[in-house]
Amino acid sequence: MSHNPKISIVMSVFNGEAFLKQAIESILNQTFTDFEFIIINDGSNDNTLSIIQNYTDSRITLINNEINLGLITSLNKGVSLAKAPLIARMDADDIAFPDRLFNQYQYFQNNPNCNIIGGNYSIISKNKTISFNHNFSNGQLKTILLFSTCFMHPLVMFKKSSDSLYDENFKHVEDYELWTRLATKYEFGFCEQKLIIYRSHNQQISAQNNTIQLQKSSQIRQNYLTALGFKFTNEQLEIHNLIGNNNFITNKNTLILIENWLQNLINQNNKLNAISKIEFNTVILKFWLDSCGNTNLGLKAYQLFGNSKISKLNPIPFNTNLKLICKCIIRKFKK
Repeated sequence: MSHNPKISIVMSVFNGEAFLKQAIESILNQTFTDFEFIIINDGSNDNTLSIIQNYTDSRITLINNEINLGLITSLNKGVSLAKAPLIARMDADDIAFPDRLFNQYQYFQNNPNCNIIGGNYSIISKNKTISFNHNFSNGQLKTILLFSTCFMHPLVMFKKSSDSLYDENFKHVEDYELWTRLATKYEFGFCEQKLIIYRSHNQQISAQNNTIQLQKSSQIRQNYLTALGFKFTNEQLEIHNLIGNNNFITNKNTLILIENWLQNLINQNNKLNAISKIEFNTVILKFWLDSCGNTNLGLKAYQLFGNSKISKLNPIPFNTNLKLICKCIIRKFKK
């Protein structure tokens, strides 16, 4: 490893013995080799520490918290100690594809104005694997952030700066809060290549703290809307959170309120020009489509979608229309 590595990988682990070896070795076997690998053992009481200590690769820096300090404190410790200008996140239960670091590094080389990049991934859950193949632009990513996080946290890479530390006040949604904060200042990017295999299981922090996540996410959305200059009432913010939380809609009036609020956002953005109109409208249309498909209103939802001004923003592909009809019919009988 060079004295000043080009990338610092930061990974915090607490009682992660089950999948830790695969995670570590997927980083050590990267085709891009000029990195340091900062691993924080956050007070584990299983075999995590001994597993890390068994590796002799000089690129590994072990930080051993004697007690469990929590993910945010541990990540901030790792980011602060990082020597490289680029920080790559990694989780102890995921697997990085061999070219992950190379692809992200090359993206930064080709897009020097970019501050943070995400990318595609596969999810493995029990015996099932699902792959995602997206390609989002800067404006699309920042519009998605109005409702939910736009990046898978353990695959991001970002430039180290005074802005790149996580906020302790947003436990369990610290990544979402950081992305919205960066979005008001910097350009975002997205790698088309698959970067990691994300392992989904019940022991994850995200699976255990859903209520807290919903509450904190609402606060993040409110802060981000305000930072971009959007105006809203408490009632409109409630509707906004219904969309962001992907709530199942059982009332036509609620779906109409969603339509009205999304159209309101479009109108406001046309005046504010907070985000590129084309990119903004493309994402708003997608959330409107998803909302109409997430109801038990049957073909009434499909009819409302078809008659909406939002649906006229872009041509709707035949397959997309067909999927929406199927969802409306199937979910008609869901409670």
